[in-house]
Amino acid sequence: MSDAKKFVVGIAGLDKLLGEITAPYTLLIGGHPGAGKTTFATAICYANALQGRKCLYMTFYENKEKLFKFMKRLGFDLEALERKGLYSFVNLPQTLDVEMVVSEISRLVAEGYEIIVIDSITALLEPIKGDAAKRAWLLNYFYQLQNLVNGLVILIAELPFGEERLGLGSVEFVADGVVLLKHRVEDGFLTRLVEVRKARGSPIHIAETYFTMAEGIGVRVFVPPLLEEIPPEKEETLIYDVPGWFLRLRRGYVVNFFHPPEPELGIDFLIHSIAIALRMRENAKLLVISYTRPASVLRRAVKRRLAKFGLSEEKVNKLLDNHVIIAALNPYAHSLTQLVARELTIIEQHKPDTVFFWGTHIPRSTYNYALWLKELFNELMYLKSKGIIVVRSGPCINKQACDAEASLSDVVVKYVRTFKGGVMDVKFYMYERFKGLTGVVPASGIDEFTRRCAEALKAYIEKL
Repeated sequence: MSDAKKFVVGIAGLDKLLGEITAPYTLLIGGHPGAGKTTFATAICYANALQGRKCLYMTFYENKEKLFKFMKRLGFDLEALERKGLYSFVNLPQTLDVEMVVSEISRLVAEGYEIIVIDSITALLEPIKGDAAKRAWLLNYFYQLQNLVNGLVILIAELPFGEERLGLGSVEFVADGVVLLKHRVEDGFLTRLVEVRKARGSPIHIAETYFTMAEGIGVRVFVPPLLEEIPPEKEETLIYDVPGWFLRLRRGYVVNFFHPPEPELGIDFLIHSIAIALRMRENAKLLVISYTRPASVLRRAVKRRLAKFGLSEEKVNKLLDNHVIIAALNPYAHSLTQLVARELTIIEQHKPDTVFFWGTHIPRSTYNYALWLKELFNELMYLKSKGIIVVRSGPCINKQACDAEASLSDVVVKYVRTFKGGVMDVKFYMYERFKGLTGVVPASGIDEFTRRCAEALKAYIEKL
């Protein structure tokens, strides 16, 4: 077994679900039209070709020029691999003579490739669907192909819209891995899902999850981690230090800030988060995912607030350009699954140290409560497994949802105001994991901390 050929999947998340791939191995990728079957197969080819394993991609449909151009946008430079002799693209003849096509496949395979892709076997099976004997012969040929190449064989199969059953017969049973790519309509929006139906030698704890394809990062399958897979939190960093109270944060912490519904009350908390990120790691990046304001509005609010502490617009622009990315998403324009997948794709693209979710009351109030809580939990655990600090800021409109979100947090900050004798009193109540209420800070204490953050940011900008 030590001499067995081993292959990688090369798709973040899917490699975890399929487990180790050892030759000979047959992977069946089925899916709806446009679901991403060719992209998945190409991603696997590409990852292995980068390790020096030759890949042969055979297709009845694809146009080479268009495929190479599209894949390059995703980050797969097939042309460069082709020049090195590690990737070959072949158009198979479209004919009713299945035996002739199989003969051509056998001739090509004999040229010494370790990864073979046939896109798609449906094109071969359809013309003989009424001939049981020939169909059985062809399916057996597909199965024997892995032994012929002593490598990885990837078979692509078409799945009609609305169906989730391949109906290919024996090839589904003899394949070592079966992956199904699906489109599903949720709340009127199209969502991409991947289902691992079979993975020989690997326990499947997640049967179905979402995936995305994005420029520059290729394909990402987002698999919620098991709790025991989340790494231990690292060293604490002293963050808040105001009279009578202090707070230490760790990478991977989830912080929730609940405040009244007046607009822009969270700007100070956003400024705190920028300063905290830079205190925990120099050159840190903070990603803001805003559900209510475009980037220009949030930038303007931060500049206006920091101007009160003597920071010029030029300096704040420099700070934001170097360390803060703002992405605005409209939850009403996505299904819940689509929204989370989009968020995780943006996070994968920018790889921030901290993610600040602005206006969390919108998705909290938009989607089905039970489904929202499930997706939120999985997203938070995924980010925690990456050691990313998550800060969520928004009004508490739905108490049940807020309580559920607070229960998933490591730190909760609640903005509470009371009126006595016509005078408003504002306090911030701080709760920490396993400690309960750890501090009650007056508004003056938070103002003082904002001033300290502004001074720290000003000093940092001077060094840029």
